[in-house]
Amino acid sequence: MQHRREGNFVIIKLDDGEDIIKSLELILERESISNGFIVSGIGAGIELEIGYLRDKVYEKEIFGAPMEITSLSGSVTQGNPRMHIHINAAGADHVTRGGHLFSGRVKPLMEILVLSLDSIKMTRELKESSGMREIKFL
Repeated sequence: MQHRREGNFVIIKLDDGEDIIKSLELILERESISNGFIVSGIGAGIELEIGYLRDKVYEKEIFGAPMEITSLSGSVTQGNPRMHIHINAAGADHVTRGGHLFSGRVKPLMEILVLSLDSIKMTRELKESSGMREIKFL
């Protein structure tokens, strides 16, 4: 794992076998990012656990085979969960799967851009109508 910061942007390179979520959490901690956005991410991964929200419950599926990550984006807040990440990934058949990313490992690399916010503060609050912990501005 490598990363560099320029102003409010952090460029991240994850390496083969690294846990996507844990790696992002570690870099957010190292760079003291508590509010921001995962602007983009590309690369490839395995064991991607992707969920689809249906009737306030996530239906999860694990895609074990290597997949090309065509898009990764999300939000970072002071609340729980800290990150809300969505992913699109394509298999060898070129069929794209997408949804909420719960877990996964890098295979062989990922490149991710994070934007840190300075003055905008956010947390998460459960909204009964959606069943989701949505962004709440502080």
